[in-house]
Amino acid sequence: MLPRLLNRLPVYAAVLLAMAAVKPPVQGADESRLPILEKLIQDPSPKVRLEALRTLSKIPTARSAELALGSLNLPMDSTLDYALWLTINDLSEVWIDALKSGAWKAEGREKQLEFALRSIKPEQASRVLSQALASNPLTQDGRGPWIELIGTAGTERELRVLFEQILQKGFDDAAAARALKALADAQRLRKAKPSGSTIDLGRLLEGTSDSITIGALQLAAVWKDLGPHFPKLGQIASAPGTSPAVRSAAFQTLRAIGGAGAMETLSKLATESASSLARSQATAALAALDLNRAIDPAIALTKSLIDESEAVNFWRSLLPIKGAGKAIASALNGDPKAKVSAAAGRAGMRVAREGGRSDLELVTALALASGQASDSQRFNAELVNDLTTKANQKGDPSRGEFVYRRQDLACVTCHAIGGAGGKVGPDMTSIGASAPLDYLVESVVLPNVKIKEGFHSIVLTSRSGDEYTGTLAREDTQEVVLRNAAGLEQAVAKSDVASRVNGTLSLMPAGLLEPLNEQEQLDLFAFMSRLGKPGDFDASRGGVARRWHLNVFTHTDKQHGKDNDIWVKPWSDKMWMPIYSLVSGSLTQSLIQEAARRNVWVGTMAISAATELQLATPATVQFKLAGPGTELLIDGKVIGATGASSTALTAGNHRIVVRLDPRQIPAFIRLEASEGSFVLN
Repeated sequence: MLPRLLNRLPVYAAVLLAMAAVKPPVQGADESRLPILEKLIQDPSPKVRLEALRTLSKIPTARSAELALGSLNLPMDSTLDYALWLTINDLSEVWIDALKSGAWKAEGREKQLEFALRSIKPEQASRVLSQALASNPLTQDGRGPWIELIGTAGTERELRVLFEQILQKGFDDAAAARALKALADAQRLRKAKPSGSTIDLGRLLEGTSDSITIGALQLAAVWKDLGPHFPKLGQIASAPGTSPAVRSAAFQTLRAIGGAGAMETLSKLATESASSLARSQATAALAALDLNRAIDPAIALTKSLIDESEAVNFWRSLLPIKGAGKAIASALNGDPKAKVSAAAGRAGMRVAREGGRSDLELVTALALASGQASDSQRFNAELVNDLTTKANQKGDPSRGEFVYRRQDLACVTCHAIGGAGGKVGPDMTSIGASAPLDYLVESVVLPNVKIKEGFHSIVLTSRSGDEYTGTLAREDTQEVVLRNAAGLEQAVAKSDVASRVNGTLSLMPAGLLEPLNEQEQLDLFAFMSRLGKPGDFDASRGGVARRWHLNVFTHTDKQHGKDNDIWVKPWSDKMWMPIYSLVSGSLTQSLIQEAARRNVWVGTMAISAATELQLATPATVQFKLAGPGTELLIDGKVIGATGASSTALTAGNHRIVVRLDPRQIPAFIRLEASEGSFVLN
């Protein structure tokens, strides 16, 4: 009893200090507590440190801020992190005064300086940013928070320093891309721009990596100033060797800059480009600038589109433009001989009803022009009951899981299972255990009848007339971020919002089942009805890797010295192919081969399936790896092979790789961990 009481005494002491801190202060009494708090803020108990932090926030002295920031020397968790954030906000003015006077020195406290500057308000950070940068100059690799802080709080002077370092090639590619984004955010959110001329930005549009070119294009879109470099946009958009991401950014920049020059360039590309993808992007960009001028190229394009995924992307870029759907429908209805391809018709009818839209006039026009039955049919209760009965009797949930994963349905893009997947629609982890089958059938067949609370669409119209539709991802005082039907986030500055309304329709389009035959529909419903129930379709258990990234290592990669890339390249790099495991946690052979897009491993030396484990505190982790012939590596070190193994890991994120022999890919792999949590998205 006595040892347990003694162990709790520091906690009691911290609580008493916190209670005393909220009482009316006595002259000199506040600072007299600092020696005690100096010990408590370094106590091994997180609870003690938490109470000490909140007590320090009530004592507005530079020493309080110094002690609070010193807590970063010990392990932090999300609760302590938030408590320190609150405390530094409460002590921000005394800390700023100490930094400016030199009483608080940043040397050797770079981690503390970074945390404090990120915590306080941008207008406060701007008051000391120049001083902080003087002792922490921007490095080649952009380490630290300085690039983003300049974007968030820098004046035109600091923004100029950042811009010049990009132009003078003072950053590596990754840091330069971050710096370009920071400059774009400064203009987009704060209307802040570097001092002096910015037309030299056009120098970055050639002879650079894709990441820098894209960053420069996106910055040009918000600065709208390329001067003599403007013709490069058309050259980039039309060049055969341009990557899809760079070409897309070039079209977005042409659209953003606008004017006669942009419309002339886009008109030419919309009619003369040899690539249907380039024509579709040019047409959509032209429609945003001059809808009437884009109608004829749009109709001509829909006759030749044969790839349905490409057609979906075209309609998704065109229909958000105000009046575009009505204009296309009018043009098709006005010409009885007008035809569109079957792929373009199906894609257009789908997009016309997704994202909270209900453009029945366009749906009907596309159905007639593509020779298909209008898919505006209204399903009734009898059909729902029929599908429910048949799904119970004939549905196969195992087959249904693979139907669920089909790209043309986009279920994985919109919904998460076990935390892995999209965030557009409701989480599906326990949907089968919490909802009856007839409700699930009705939700898919008639998505607009019952919309789950919190998942109604929001429709934003910008001052330029663009329409953004999606669910609310997040919002602050500067911008609204929507997550659209494709699972992509779209950020709109509040200063650019002309109107905002809550939609009455579901983001999930009606007619989603049309690509499926009856058995596939029944299998899908059977799968959904099993989610959350005991067995292979229960994703509620933690400790299982569900989000993976595949890499196929070839002889060519070996020749170019890329052996270490699996440990250093970010998940966003094109070398990785993202994939989710089945609900059971198994990553099957067929999924591995499909994700890698290679069924014959010619020239392949190794296949790596990588994931990430996050630990709040140091721990010895027990791993269980299923899959014969595999090898488990963590942070570059071999831990074990198939079966059980354990290793001591520090707090933080750890990259885990399961290495596979391409000649003997196992039927499946599955990885479990006794501690921490696998990163899911």
